[in-house]
Amino acid sequence: MSEPLAPASGRRNLVILRAGNSSLHKEWIASPHRDFDLYISYYGADEGRYAEDAEYHEMRKGPKWPCIHDLLATRPDLIERYDAFWFPDDDISASTDTLNRMFAFFHALQLELAQPALTRDSYFSWSHLLQRDDFLVRYVAFVEVMVPVFSRAALSRCLPTFNENRSGWGLDWVWPSLCSNGDPKKVGLIDATPVKHTRPVGGELYKNNPEMDPRREAERVHAKYNVKPVKALAIYPLNGGVGFTQPPWLERIRLAIKVANGHRKFRRNQARRQNPTDST
Repeated sequence: MSEPLAPASGRRNLVILRAGNSSLHKEWIASPHRDFDLYISYYGADEGRYAEDAEYHEMRKGPKWPCIHDLLATRPDLIERYDAFWFPDDDISASTDTLNRMFAFFHALQLELAQPALTRDSYFSWSHLLQRDDFLVRYVAFVEVMVPVFSRAALSRCLPTFNENRSGWGLDWVWPSLCSNGDPKKVGLIDATPVKHTRPVGGELYKNNPEMDPRREAERVHAKYNVKPVKALAIYPLNGGVGFTQPPWLERIRLAIKVANGHRKFRRNQARRQNPTDST
């Protein structure tokens, strides 16, 4: 087998970003000392916007995951050139140093799939993805479509799923099942390098695609890959991780229950916001 092609920059990590007009990626590249290249796939209307910010640039309309699927299908050389790939949303706030360290943890622990934790002041859907100070990395069975990191091998396995639906819903559960190979320490949540999600969940995806039915899309992809999500405990990292402390079992169970209660409260508040006249 031939050696992978080396990128001209010498960097072995690639960030592929679907960027709109309010993208925060300039924070990521503010320092010249970065350990990743950037591919901006711009979905706005301004010709050439952000081209000077990235090693690679294109203009492409459409939802995030199908567009990334098509991009990589036409550029398989990118998969050969890099060892790790991050696919963030464009409303993620993070420094160059944070992203350099994220990739360093990913490689050091030989992870196949991971994501950085979210800062405690982030907008979020899943409270277990918020940073915990007592861990550097937690091993998990769920990685959110907002900010996943793939190894080259994991990306090759999961790439066909990127085109399974338009919303990406459901892929969060499918990818770990394809990437872990039965080893729970291949999928990680990196608490040591938290990033901030700066906008409410949903954003432009649903605004630009009003016909989308993400829940039904998730049901279809779960059925296809025989995945049965367990909303409360299964995604909570009861196996622990790499950190400064290892909480005892009773503490882990207590925190798991707290996560479940917090998620139910979040859903209730979300429903009230959507139906302000509903007194129930």
